[in-house]
Amino acid sequence: MKKSILLFFSLLFFISCKKDAPAPITDIFLTLDQVGEGSMNIESGIYPVGQELSITATAATGYYFERWEGSVSSEANPLVITPEVDFYIKAIFEPIPELSENVILYTPKKMDENLVFMIENGGRAAYLVDKTGTKIRQWSFDLNLGNDLELLPDGGVMGLFKPETLPPFNFGGYGGVLRRYDNAYNLVWEYALHTEDELLHHDFSILPNGNVIVLVWERISAAEAVAHGVDRTTDLFAEKIIEIDPSTNSVVWQWRSWEHGVQDVNPDALNYGDLSANFDKINLNYDQRANGDIMHANALAYDADRDLIYMSVNFYSEVWVIDHSISTQLAQTSAGDIKYRFGNPSAYNGTGTRLFYNNHHPNFIDPSYGAVGDMMVFNNGTPQEQSVVFELDLPDTFVTNGALVLPTVVWTYEHPDLYFNLISGAVRLPNGNTLICEGDWGFWEVTPDKEVVWQYKGRQWFWRGYTVPN
Repeated sequence: MKKSILLFFSLLFFISCKKDAPAPITDIFLTLDQVGEGSMNIESGIYPVGQELSITATAATGYYFERWEGSVSSEANPLVITPEVDFYIKAIFEPIPELSENVILYTPKKMDENLVFMIENGGRAAYLVDKTGTKIRQWSFDLNLGNDLELLPDGGVMGLFKPETLPPFNFGGYGGVLRRYDNAYNLVWEYALHTEDELLHHDFSILPNGNVIVLVWERISAAEAVAHGVDRTTDLFAEKIIEIDPSTNSVVWQWRSWEHGVQDVNPDALNYGDLSANFDKINLNYDQRANGDIMHANALAYDADRDLIYMSVNFYSEVWVIDHSISTQLAQTSAGDIKYRFGNPSAYNGTGTRLFYNNHHPNFIDPSYGAVGDMMVFNNGTPQEQSVVFELDLPDTFVTNGALVLPTVVWTYEHPDLYFNLISGAVRLPNGNTLICEGDWGFWEVTPDKEVVWQYKGRQWFWRGYTVPN
């Protein structure tokens, strides 16, 4: 009897529990909200549990989509969710700030947020500009720029300037005076070189020890040129790199391109040899323009880890790599021959694909920016009237089995509207985008997948632009 009563109450409890158990959830309520002006592609309402929902936020004119808040926080757009319970999501639309008339494209969520240091080409000013086009700071000088200007960590600047009077000889990109200004615009250092036979030009680089390397044109007489197998009747101007100690204003190191030539024109003259077998030397007859500016280097980049100098040589459409670790005395010998070169195998009768047709601004990419390659180079693309930005992976070993190892192209950017045959350059930005200076137009910012997300159109030519953290 007791067992029957116990069974009865157990069954009653089971039936009671089963009756009171909640029904399974089959629907959820999605609540959509927003701040600012814009719209979404679906509405608040009831949706089946587990249904995948894709919510796209579209900003109204004058606004941009910033982020989602609520049950999740995200910047993804569209936002894909599969809610199992009631879900609340709010779209945040922010107003686009007032833009300078120079800014003709502005995509906030995809742009790099850092400032741009813009350098007038041959002008008397440089600007620190934010992405709205606002000039945060401006520098004005009493001399015209001789191209490069660098913003220093202490807020000062160092740059190449043109002297007040025209030098005895000059070509495009000439300078003559190196100057450093402190953060209060005081001139604190100067080095001048603009004589009958030598002229500072285009670019410089500050070494880790504080010394400065800079490009120099040096005069080579017609008689000496002929003796070296160069067929010409007028003087020429070859490239030289000098290193200056600012504390003494003395030249403490130099490398002369003229000491590393080869020619296959005159077997009775100096430097006669096979061009392709001497790819570490310079074909002195490759470019013989009448004004004597036969190389026209325009940029320097320094590799501190390997103590190498990368020099952009515009008329050879190449980048030459120079060993800075050897002494000036050794640099005069075969030890100072070109360690590596790339961009135009035809300059030494080599084989392989030609990358450059006039080039500017080789510069190393910060590895923290997520790049695959080591260096960016701006190819002006003069014959094709199409400029191309290259990201290159440079080989660790420059020569294998007696042959140059060519760099690997890992990324390029070109656009039908991107072309200038002079100056210009490109740098990788911290967020992985690329900032391009189109010298006669202004600046482009493009994403790794080649979407243009920012453009700044100037009223003058620009030499270069550098990124500066906010």
